Amino acid sequence: MSHNIRFNREALRGGFWLTLYDAVLPLVHMMAIIVSWFNPRLKRALEGRKPPPLVPPYSAGGKPKGKLDERVVVLIHASSRGELEGALPLIEKLSESGKIKIALSYSSPSAEKLAGSIKAVWAHGYMPLDYLQKQITFLGRIEPSVVLIFKHDFWPNTLRAADAFGIPVILVNANFHSKTKRTLPIVRSFNRRFMRSIAAIWTVSDRDFERIEPLLSIGTKLEAVGDTRYDRVRQRAVEGMSLFKPLKEALCSSHVIILGSSWQPDELIGWETFAKIKADYPDVKLMVAPHEPTDNSLKRNEAIAGQYGLKAIRLSSWDHAKIEEDVLLVDKMGVLAGLYSVGWAAYVGGGFGVGVHSVIEPAAHAISVMFGPNHHVSHEASLLIEAGGGFVVESASDMERLWREWLSDPDSYRQAADSADSVVRFREGVTDKLMLKLKPYIDVNS
Repeated sequence: MSHNIRFNREALRGGFWLTLYDAVLPLVHMMAIIVSWFNPRLKRALEGRKPPPLVPPYSAGGKPKGKLDERVVVLIHASSRGELEGALPLIEKLSESGKIKIALSYSSPSAEKLAGSIKAVWAHGYMPLDYLQKQITFLGRIEPSVVLIFKHDFWPNTLRAADAFGIPVILVNANFHSKTKRTLPIVRSFNRRFMRSIAAIWTVSDRDFERIEPLLSIGTKLEAVGDTRYDRVRQRAVEGMSLFKPLKEALCSSHVIILGSSWQPDELIGWETFAKIKADYPDVKLMVAPHEPTDNSLKRNEAIAGQYGLKAIRLSSWDHAKIEEDVLLVDKMGVLAGLYSVGWAAYVGGGFGVGVHSVIEPAAHAISVMFGPNHHVSHEASLLIEAGGGFVVESASDMERLWREWLSDPDSYRQAADSADSVVRFREGVTDKLMLKLKPYIDVNS
């Protein structure tokens, strides 16, 4: 199969907005290079896009390695690790027939390690920078039958190049939060111009459907389908219950409170509250998993523990014996989703700054979930609030009030925990729906 035969140069015509975009892009690229001198993650992301290939088996400058065959190619783009986690159930389903080759691209270094560990993936690497010729070269060498972009990391020249080849592009798990900038007057005009090349958008909810509909042309099929992340968090919850059963037993407490993906503002109120709760409920323990478990963040939390007269131990130091310490510090990446299996209640960080992180990971373990006020970017946080399983806290006193209520009233706690679990349970099964919807684009059963 070769899309080069169908290449349509008329589809590359840009008009005012895309011509302006092409003119500005080199300036933005230059600014990114300057900023990368002070930002290691950005530096790695830029380096990963340079040939020769840094991450086999492909890069923007080379053909995929491995034996070429006639299997259908599906290109999946997941910007970062979070999006890639959500894509995993679909990747696994697509690979089951053995008749589909999956190429995986990403934009963030956070996805790099996970991408390299997925056995079902035939080729993986960074998505090229959004220069038109780079995208034409990239798609021309991968030759996918369809491009599936998870969430919202879609770019004008990616869509133009795919349009020229006649390759349909579909947004999966698409979400457009209530404060999205895409609907602002001038930005909206620009987005309407290049989003006409999207074949279909499958949103996570009816609300996202309504927000994105004004930006689309009649040629784009729009439907609220759901989110494969619910399937993934359930998988990880089951895995975590088995993997961390010895840790749960070693903690010797039925009330382990988890501060997950925490930033400094989250930790300040979490530690203050825990110290007060611990004085009245001695069996309560705390687990702190910083969003970035650097040595500095771990030492910061160890210092706070000392200030409150509490003892802390790092997860990497645990020797599978009984944990006598009051606090467990998580100093490993990629394990938090499973670690929620040992928890009684969870506070998910980011709500006092960058935006709340994944709230459905603890919910999948049927534990109540708290988070800070900046949660508008998370559709799942709104669902948890509506269901009665998610709670917004704006201060340490809010957190203390809820923890004391649940400790003193098990029925109140159980109701909140069950409500959190129901949010995940009622939304599973999206992966199977997507497999049916993909049939017009790829014959997964031939």
